Amino acid sequence: MIKKIVLFLALGVFLQGQGQEPLSVFENLIGKTWFAEGDWGNGTKFKQEITFQYDLEGALIISKSKGFTNQKQTTYGDRNHGIRKFDKESNTIRFWEFDIFGGTTEGTVKTKGKDIIYTYSYGESVVTDYWEFVDENSYNFTVGNFENGEWKQVYLKTQFVSKKQSQFNFTFDHQSLVVTNLMKTGDFYREVFGFEEIPHPENKPGFRWFNMYGNSQLHLIKKDFAEFEKNKSMHLCLAVSDLESLIERLVSKNIDFYDWPGNKGSVTDRADGVKQIYIQDPEGYWIEINTAKH
Repeated sequence: MIKKIVLFLALGVFLQGQGQEPLSVFENLIGKTWFAEGDWGNGTKFKQEITFQYDLEGALIISKSKGFTNQKQTTYGDRNHGIRKFDKESNTIRFWEFDIFGGTTEGTVKTKGKDIIYTYSYGESVVTDYWEFVDENSYNFTVGNFENGEWKQVYLKTQFVSKKQSQFNFTFDHQSLVVTNLMKTGDFYREVFGFEEIPHPENKPGFRWFNMYGNSQLHLIKKDFAEFEKNKSMHLCLAVSDLESLIERLVSKNIDFYDWPGNKGSVTDRADGVKQIYIQDPEGYWIEINTAKH
């Protein structure tokens, strides 16, 4: 049972009777990444990192965590996404955690001073994740069966510590490429990748802008410039969930693809399990396409 318990846990707190917005207590947690490592009672390893952000104008807290994603504990990556929400009817904070294996864990949060206590059902057992406040950047963390203020059984004991993230909260905006054949290169990105062409804000000639995903864009600029070697190490990278279908599209359009060493028609298997291929656009710029999950 210990190996399967999903460690997610938000650091949510609701301070009753203090006139506080229910989720405002997460403020200290936003902008930090919380790390912990340790050993379960059965000897297996525990390793996790969690980040938090507000959503829906502060109505929700969204958590994202990384951890081991296979039974052998050899792969580490995105594992859980969670939601923290104040429930007015029960006057408490509830949480939901969704893991990559298709499971969902939900429960409630109580507090004791600055300590944070998560309670949830796992099979026929009731499990407690106890965050014991040490200071603003660390919590002692215990998982087990906790009843009437006493530990009946302890599965894990370690500590979460925080690392402050960049105060600027950068997001990716756009990639800009200088090209000599604006029409041919622009058509390539539109037809091969399906990027949506968007207008230049000033409608200037010599530009083609494309929306790649979300608010991220690709800007092509037509200019005469000194020729230089288009080295594969300098590349645009795109992640795709279905690499096989993308390769089929490339083949249908007679576009060659390569692995990292340069073998034509081959795929690189990265050490972390991500698959990669490389192609070139009409200007000779390299593009990596991989299966990394974001």
